[in-house]
Amino acid sequence: MRSFFKVKRAEDIFESLRDIEPLGTESVHITGALDRILARDIVSGEDLPGFQRCTVDGYALAAKDTFGASENLPTPFTVVGEVRMGEIPDFGLRRGECAQIPTGGMLPEGADAVVMIEYSQMVEDGVVEISRPVSPLENVIQPDDDVKRGQVVLHKGTPVRPQDLGIFAGLGIGHVDVFTKPRAAIISTGEEIVDIGQKPKAGQIRDINSYTLGGLCIKSGAEPIYLGITRDRFEDLRVLVGKGISQADVVLLSGGSSVGEKDFALDAFLSLEEVEIVAHGVSISPGKPTIIARKGNKTLWGLPGHPVSAMIIFDVFIRYLLGRLSGLSNPPEYSSHALEAELDRNVESASGREDYIRVKLAHREDRWLATPILGKSGLISTMVEADGIIRIDMNTEGLYRGEKVKVRLF
Repeated sequence: MRSFFKVKRAEDIFESLRDIEPLGTESVHITGALDRILARDIVSGEDLPGFQRCTVDGYALAAKDTFGASENLPTPFTVVGEVRMGEIPDFGLRRGECAQIPTGGMLPEGADAVVMIEYSQMVEDGVVEISRPVSPLENVIQPDDDVKRGQVVLHKGTPVRPQDLGIFAGLGIGHVDVFTKPRAAIISTGEEIVDIGQKPKAGQIRDINSYTLGGLCIKSGAEPIYLGITRDRFEDLRVLVGKGISQADVVLLSGGSSVGEKDFALDAFLSLEEVEIVAHGVSISPGKPTIIARKGNKTLWGLPGHPVSAMIIFDVFIRYLLGRLSGLSNPPEYSSHALEAELDRNVESASGREDYIRVKLAHREDRWLATPILGKSGLISTMVEADGIIRIDMNTEGLYRGEKVKVRLF
C-alpha cells in the first residue's frame, strides 16, 4: 500500500489554479444570459430614457409659474392639452399654461416640472388651480438620468443578474457576449456503488455523489456531463477518465482517491499524456484523500468517495476553479457568501490541517448562533441538516463557545 506523496496545503492548491484561463466566448440572446459571465464591457449607445419623462400623474408646466402658490392662494393655469403615452406632444406651453400628463409621459416644450394631481383642482372647464409650488425638474427624469450615451453599464467578468437584463432591454441590446460555460465530466467509481434505480444489496449503496456534484456544478455555472459508474478496474477507469478529459474542462472522479490497493484514480490520471499531478492529498478535513492533476488548462479531481468530503472539496476549491473558467473577475478563494455567527459550543481541531465543520444556524436575540453538526463524512444527512460550514485555520487547535465565526452559506 503506497502513502500520499504530494500532500498540499489549501493555499498551495489555490496558487496552482491561479493561472487557469477563462474559456472561449459566445453571443447569446438576453433571455439566455442570466447568471452568465460577460466577456466584454457593455457600453450604452444612447441616453436612457432619451427624453424628459414624467414620474407622476399630474400637470406639466414651468416651475417658475408656480412660485407663491399655496392652499390659501392657489395659482390658476390654463390647460391647453393632454400628453398621451408613447406620443410626442404636438403643442408647447406658454406662461400660465399647463398640460395634463400621465406617469411616463413626455414633457411638452416649455415645461420643466410636473405638479402631482393631488395638488390641483379643476375650477372650471380648461382652468386648474395649483396649490403647491414645484422646483425645476421636480417629478421629472432627464433624458440621461438613467444611463448616459457612452457609459460603461456593466464590466467584463460580471455575472448577469435579472436587473441587468432590464437595462439591456431598455438600451435595445438583444444579444451579449459571454464566456462559454465550463463542462464538468462526473464519474463515480466503486464496486459497491449502484444506480439510483436499483435496490442496493447488502454492502451496496446508491450513487449519491454524481447528483450532489452535478447540482454543485449547475449552481456554479457549469454544465455537468454524467459519465456514470465504473468498477474498481484500472482499464475501465482509464478509458472513462480519458473520455471525460476529451469532452470536458474538468473531470470529477469520486472514489478511488485514497491509498488502498484498488484505488486506481492516481494511476488512471498518470496514464494520460501530458498530465501533471498537482497534489496527492490535501491538508484539510474532511477531504484529505484528494488527487488533483492538470493537463494544460484542464483539471482532473480524484475526490473522496464520502459525500461530505467530496462536497467540501468542491466548495473550497472547485467552485473557485469554475469561477476562473467561467471568466468571473477575481473569484474569491474562499466563498464570499458568508454570515457572522456566534459559536454555541467548543469545537476541537487538529493542528496542521484546515478543518471544515458543518453548522446549523438559529437566530436568537438579534444574533445568529452556529451549532456544529458532528458526524462522519459518509453521512449525507449531516449536509442536508447544515446551513453552511465554518473553517478552522490549520494553526488553530479549536474554537471556543462564544467566538465569532464566518459561516459559509450553502
